[in-house]
Parts: sequence; structure tokens; C-alpha cells
Amino acid sequence: MRSFVNLARSEVRLFFRERQAVFWTFLYPMLMIWLFGVIFGKQKLGGVSYAGMYVPSWIGVSVLTIALYTIGTTLTAYRERGILKRYQATPVRPWTVLGAHVVYGVLVLVLTAAVMIAEGRLLFGLTMPKSVGGVLFATLLSVFALFPFGLLLASLAKNVRSAAALSALVLNIMLLFSGATFPLAIFPAFLRSLAHWLPLYYVIDLLRTAWNQKGFAGSWSDVWVLLAIGVVSIALASRTFRWQDA
Repeated sequence: MRSFVNLARSEVRLFFRERQAVFWTFLYPMLMIWLFGVIFGKQKLGGVSYAGMYVPSWIGVSVLTIALYTIGTTLTAYRERGILKRYQATPVRPWTVLGAHVVYGVLVLVLTAAVMIAEGRLLFGLTMPKSVGGVLFATLLSVFALFPFGLLLASLAKNVRSAAALSALVLNIMLLFSGATFPLAIFPAFLRSLAHWLPLYYVIDLLRTAWNQKGFAGSWSDVWVLLAIGVVSIALASRTFRWQDA
């Protein structure tokens, strides 16, 4: 247990020493919320205020970003530098390393969400969720689905450069076509159908529903899809992730 806590603490310290990581994790979502607030801030989107739609959306985006970079690409870099191989020669077990990164990722997510919620309330009159428990459940389910998904993508990459490139490609596709940035209604039908193949679409839809409604009426399909994504990603990542380069 002590090694688990020490690893998680060490990762948090390393994160806050990286200025670029701090910028993209905290400031970039804030800038995007402000930018789209300038565009849509006074509009009702599907009968819901701008803040009620976009703050939950960008919490979902943060889950994906942390999954791809904070967990996936970081572990690929550790593998390339031989850090994971050295861990294997110590009493530290693989689940301890992965668990420490998950805890560290969740902590970063909590801080990021707090910053975005504060911005939404101060600048755009964000109202707090009707069901805090529902939002927590939706967020944890998103973590369950996307963190293993990020690890799976990292396991497909040969090195940290390819992991970063693959993560950037996946992130940008999901940002554009999941409803996280522009409303899906403005896209042609074939692009709207593409959204249903993207995990982030279900994360955003579930978080928006949880934030703006008391229950998950009409969104239980999101729950089942995210559960399936998490289970399949865990199964595949456990078979394909390499602790050292071949």
C-alpha cells in the first residue's frame, strides 16, 4: 500500500512540474469554454443553457485527454525509457503501477472539473446539477470506459511518438464529431451517424443528461455502451500492453 501511495504522489508532483501538461489540462479547457461561450453563450441548446451543455461536455473531454496522455502516452514513455522494466525487478506489482496512474488521473480530473465548474458559474451562470450523485456516477463510468481505452491505444503504439500522434488523431476526431465542440445538428447526416461510433459521444451525452436531469431517462443505452467499452478495453489492453520493448 505504501508503494502505491508513493507512486501516485510522485506522479502528481511530476505532472505539476510539466508546464505544458498543466496548460493543456487546465487552461486549454478553460479557453475552449470561454471561446464557445462567446459563440453560444446566450443561446439555448436543446432547451438547455450553454453552460449546462458545454461544461459537462468538457469534463468528458478532460476524461479522454487524461486517458490518452496522462495515462496512455505517459506509460508508453515509461516503457520506452525502461522504467516499467525496472519496476518488474522490484516488489512493485503491475497493478500497483497502473492503479497509481489511475488514482493520479482521477485527482487531475477532479481538479480540472472544479476549475471548469467555477468558470461556468462565474462567467455563464452555470447552475449546479439536479443530481450530484448522478453526475458522479456518470463521471466514474466515463473513467471506467476511457482510461482503459487510452491504455489500449498506448499498447498499439511502438513508441512515445507514435502514441502521441495516435492520441492526437483520436482526440481531434472525437472533439470535432462527438458534439463536444459544435452541435451535431449542424453536420450532415453521415457525420452525425459517425458520432455514434465514438466513445466520447456517449460520455458527453450521459454527462449532459446527468447534469441537467434528475435521472438517466433516455440515456441508459449510454450506460451500457460505456460499460461495454470499458470491459472490452480492459480485456484487450491486458493482452496487448507491453511492459518492455521487444
